[in-house]
Amino acid sequence: MAGIRPGQFVMLKVPSSEVFLRRPFSVYDYRRGLLSVLYKVAGKGTAALAGARARQRVMVLGPLGNGFTVRAGHEAIVVAGGIGIAGVSLLWSKLRGKKSLFWGCASDAEAGLVNDMISCEPYVSTMDGSLGCKGSVVDLLAQHITALKRPAQIFACGPEPMFVSLRDLLKDERIPCQVLLEERMACGLGVCFGCVRKTLDEAEPYKRVCKEGPVFDLWQISL
Repeated sequence: MAGIRPGQFVMLKVPSSEVFLRRPFSVYDYRRGLLSVLYKVAGKGTAALAGARARQRVMVLGPLGNGFTVRAGHEAIVVAGGIGIAGVSLLWSKLRGKKSLFWGCASDAEAGLVNDMISCEPYVSTMDGSLGCKGSVVDLLAQHITALKRPAQIFACGPEPMFVSLRDLLKDERIPCQVLLEERMACGLGVCFGCVRKTLDEAEPYKRVCKEGPVFDLWQISL
């Protein structure tokens, strides 16, 4: 597992005879040989993983894919929606210099997701207004974007509608922005072509999220 880059992922074999295919998970943290993932129970695979016994062995394939690329001399703006915080946690811990975290979720019940991640106060929004700004994380970013230092670079992970809103917000200035895409995967190695996404590359428009991604330039993907 040496040399894991922020934004890369692993494929886990869920400890259940009812789950055949491995499941992809972003690397939430990695230190001293210990790899951590953060997930939300949303289906049979994650439910089985949540029910695993302590010290139960789990097969891990990785690290896989391409991670984030950090530009020197740019202020880092990290934008996460909900459980998308898992995809940028390792990046946040390795960023040096000026950086800001914008995080949006449904309600204050999810606020604990960032408690262990950062030591500074993040910008927070909730859809119901129970914590921080009411609205989406992109609405929150829009309130602060002009005050942030330039040159800047943005790193984002979350649901696809968040990326669409982010693109609309940034389109005039076209601030460099990398997004971590999440797709269902069968192999994680680029063999099955089950996680293909369309991009604006005229020569080779279809890219595999597991192989050419999961991190892509926001301005090069088709949304």
